Parts: sequence; C-alpha cells; structure tokens
Amino acid sequence: MAKILMVVGSNRTNSYNRQLADAIVKEIGDRAEVSFLDYRNVPLFNQDEEFPAPESVQEARAAFDAADGIWVVTPQYNDSYPGLVKNLLDWMSRATEQGVMESASTQGAKLTISSAAGNTAGAAVIEKAKELGEFIGMKVMADPVAGIALSGESWQTGNLILSDSDKKAVADQAAAFLDFIAQ
Repeated sequence: MAKILMVVGSNRTNSYNRQLADAIVKEIGDRAEVSFLDYRNVPLFNQDEEFPAPESVQEARAAFDAADGIWVVTPQYNDSYPGLVKNLLDWMSRATEQGVMESASTQGAKLTISSAAGNTAGAAVIEKAKELGEFIGMKVMADPVAGIALSGESWQTGNLILSDSDKKAVADQAAAFLDFIAQ
C-alpha cells in the first residue's frame, strides 16, 4: 500500500489547511496509508548544525524517506509559502552526508500541493511551492491541484466549508496523486 506523508503548512490549531488535509485523508480512505508530519521542533536551518543534523531533522528525514509521496497542504502568506514550510524543505533538501547531494530526502520524492486560502485559492503559493519542489529535486505533480477559496462562512465560523466543486477538486487530486506515486 502506498504511503503518503501529509505536511500541513500551519501550526494553528484547527487551521483551514489542517481541515483541508483531513478532508484529503478522508477522500483517500483505504487507498493509501497516510501520516502527518509533526515538524514543530525542527529548528531554523543552520549549516553549523548540519552534520550531524538535530534529532528532529533526522526524524523528519526518516518520515520523508519512508513515504512514497509528500502532500503539502499550506496557506498562502504574502503571496508565497509560510516560513516554516520553507525551513522544513531547506532541511530536507540538504545532503545527509557531506558532499553527497543524492542523499537529500527531497531527491526524487514525489510531491503535490494543495491550499485553502483567500479569494485567490492559494494560486501563488501552489505555483511557488511547485517551483521550489522542482528546484530541490522533487518530482512534482503539476495538475490537478485543489486550490480552495475560503468562503465567507468559513471565515466567519473558522470551519472549512467545501463546495461540491471543491470536493471534486480534492477527489481528482487524490486520484491523480495515487496514480502519480504508483508510477
């Protein structure tokens, strides 16, 4: 069975993107084994701490390496990805052995991105995260993606409300990503 690692780009309790990730997991159902990466303790990247990497980084790398696919579900901050997502990917893109880039956890890892955001539906963060993923050696699934524009009701209640078209976008992305990681 395929293993998918969910990386939620917000630490906020009950964030919209955590709710979206939960909806994705529900959509995937028993078609894959899904786990969530807890990377709150990953420190800011620092080359002085790279070899050996901190334990929290080693744990995140082990989770990346064990996954058949990485699914980043992230908010859009100032037209881009949150610093904590960039920091995690910076650590994951570094070699685990000095001078051996092929040992980086991102090399060849399969990636897809979703976002719940404002009226742009996270379009900028999705594109920028795709670019970053490709730059750090990941195999990025270009389409389909679930970019969810938060409804007024979602903003008022704090609960992610998915329309029928949002649910279809999630279902389409889940099916496509399962096919993508099977290749």
